[in-house]
Amino acid sequence: MIFRRQILGMLAGGLICRLFGESDTAACGGPAGGAARSEVERLLEANFAVTSHPRAQVTAYSAGAVVTLLGIPVFSRAGVGSGYAVVEEAACPAGNGVSIQFGAGSWPESAHGLNRFGIIHEVAIEKRGEPEVCAYFAFMTSSPEKDITQAKQALVKTDGEIPCTAAQGRGERGGFASRVENLTLPARLTWRDADQLTARVRDAAAGSPCAAGRENGHGAAATFLYLLRRAMLEAGPVTQANLFFNRKQYTLDTQKEADPATGARLAERRLTSAPDSIVRLSATLTNRATGHVTPFRVWYERGSESAPPLRFEYQVKSFLRLAFEADPAAPAPPVKLVLKERQA
Repeated sequence: MIFRRQILGMLAGGLICRLFGESDTAACGGPAGGAARSEVERLLEANFAVTSHPRAQVTAYSAGAVVTLLGIPVFSRAGVGSGYAVVEEAACPAGNGVSIQFGAGSWPESAHGLNRFGIIHEVAIEKRGEPEVCAYFAFMTSSPEKDITQAKQALVKTDGEIPCTAAQGRGERGGFASRVENLTLPARLTWRDADQLTARVRDAAAGSPCAAGRENGHGAAATFLYLLRRAMLEAGPVTQANLFFNRKQYTLDTQKEADPATGARLAERRLTSAPDSIVRLSATLTNRATGHVTPFRVWYERGSESAPPLRFEYQVKSFLRLAFEADPAAPAPPVKLVLKERQA
């Protein structure tokens, strides 16, 4: 029982997708100060004063975890946390605007007191199907636990402050810049307090603009969630794209194939009425400097590629796997839509 509790603590510690867990503390654009606006807010204010026919799709997820030993599942646990994904689109003077939000967190009462959470928000403006300008804002609690002993120590830390990493960036005309800052949040705040957490992080880390330039990265102006959605929308079975995140270059490779077996299980849960239309997207995200590869998988319904996926999972550690599955009844913080009908 003690072993399982320690493992579950580590599971909760990985609830936020750690695809970009390799942080970079170099700053750009000067120290924090002035109006508390993130790069996402600046992009929204500059380009979305006029929008028309906004469309929004929201999906809530329940989070479960599986512990494996030599690749064999040892035990699983459902309900260790929850998440949400939001996809919005709207026409604006500069092109087609796309906003994607993802948030997830643990329920301390279901994870033996461990408190982990994080949110990422991306906005892009497309022209002729290609991103012209984009921005992201993200924060997540640190999850340094690497073994059972460290997980046990983390479980007893239930007060004080929680270390957190906040990141933001902006890409435009082939240049990309980003900033990462370390801060702390009150341990009394949990995933249920997502609005308050977001406001605190924004006020502490927004600061002055990141000035895009070749010194930070040069290439296509695209972000991770945006490119993942583009891969789902592509008609071909294989895609490859490059992106920048926190002054690092990554390559996203994806491969799609039908998965009627998972479709049948999703149909049993009434998440689809067409199990033969379920597609599994197997992806890898590769750090081009270190070669480190992060694999993950996403399931969605053919014909609904523009919506958030029905399921996704990734390997947090060699023996820990997390899965998020659509669940309309999953408890999650309120979601705020950012693209609204606005006239000139």
